[in-house]
Amino acid sequence: TAYGEKMFQITKESLEQKIASVSFLRIGETTTVCSLTLDSGFVVTGQSACIDPKAFDCTIGCDLAREDALNKLWELEGYHVKETLYAAKMAQE
Repeated sequence: TAYGEKMFQITKESLEQKIASVSFLRIGETTTVCSLTLDSGFVVTGQSACIDPKAFDCTIGCDLAREDALNKLWELEGYHVKETLYAAKMAQE
């Protein structure tokens, strides 16, 4: 294991714990937006859309938009961890 990797493992559970609140907004007839407000106050958004307004399902739209936002949070958290580990390694050299 590289320096500090165990300390910074990212899991779905660890991401979920960072979420202070979740909001959904329907835009038009086919789009759902989800905003995840983190404990830090930072907001991550995700979205989903369907082609046919007659096929719109609010529950599915919310689930997919939340999943999209969580995937973006995962990417941001991965970047943060990698930068933190890199800075710690550079400080030791």
